[in-house]
Amino acid sequence: MKSTLFYKFLAAVLAILLVLGGIYAGKTIHETQLEVEHFRNEEDTVKSQVDDLTSKLNKNQEFLQRLESDPSFLELVAREHLNYAKPDEFVYRFDPDPLTSAPAGNLDNAHQPPAPAPSLGIGPPAASPRHN
Repeated sequence: MKSTLFYKFLAAVLAILLVLGGIYAGKTIHETQLEVEHFRNEEDTVKSQVDDLTSKLNKNQEFLQRLESDPSFLELVAREHLNYAKPDEFVYRFDPDPLTSAPAGNLDNAHQPPAPAPSLGIGPPAASPRHN
C-alpha cells in the first residue's frame, strides 16, 4: 500500500514537472520567435536604408563625374549654386521680399545681407547691387 501511494505521488510530481517544463519551453520558443521577427523587420529597414544610400551615392558619383568631365556643367554649377561670375562681368541679384521669405517669428535677420560665397578660382562672387 505504501509503495502504490509513493508511485502515485511520484507520477503526480513528474506530471507537474512535465507540464511546467512544457510551459517554460513554449514561453522560450515564443520569445525567440518574437526576437526573430523583430530582427527580420530591422534587417528590412537596414536594407532599405542601404538601398537609399546606394542610390544617393550613385547620383553623387554621376554628379562628380559630370563636374570633372563637362566644363560647361561646372560653370553652370559655379554660377547658379555658388553665385560666381567671370571677371569683368556684372550679375545683378535681387533679394526676395524679407517679409515673406524670413523664417516665421524671426524678422530680426530679414535685413542682413547674405554671406559671400567661397572662392574656387574661376572668378569673384557675383556682386549684389546693394554692395556696390
